[in-house]
Amino acid sequence: MNQKLPTVDPFAQTSFWRKRPFPTPFLLALFFLFFITGCGLFNRDAQNQPPEGQAVTQITVVCSDECARRGQCGQTRDGRSVVLGHPERPAVQDHQMIFTTGSPMTFVSANTRRVRVIATGEEFDQTFYLITRPEDGRSGWVAGWCVNP
Repeated sequence: MNQKLPTVDPFAQTSFWRKRPFPTPFLLALFFLFFITGCGLFNRDAQNQPPEGQAVTQITVVCSDECARRGQCGQTRDGRSVVLGHPERPAVQDHQMIFTTGSPMTFVSANTRRVRVIATGEEFDQTFYLITRPEDGRSGWVAGWCVNP
């Protein structure tokens, strides 16, 4: 009955290992708190108010002939005329938002981007507008062809 017991390293027997796991969950929780805060998940759809004294600019989105020809607007099944937009960046494809035409929207900013027509290879600069929907306060980018300042 001479069984040899496994040996344990003397360093592993110290109190060092009993105290060490505490900072790990705390540091992970702190990291995720900063990550979530940094990504803006707590207040993502908050409506930004303009600085005091600055006028709010209202613009109207329209389904103009140029806007329709470029494939940036259309009609929903219930007959509403809408303009397509993107919530994160100026885009002419992969739209994720719609804006009802004819109603005033709050202008936030403008950005000029280089646009390339794939069929013809034509390239030109186009202004995109970041606007806010009044019904839910969400903002998105629409092409300048579809904006009537």
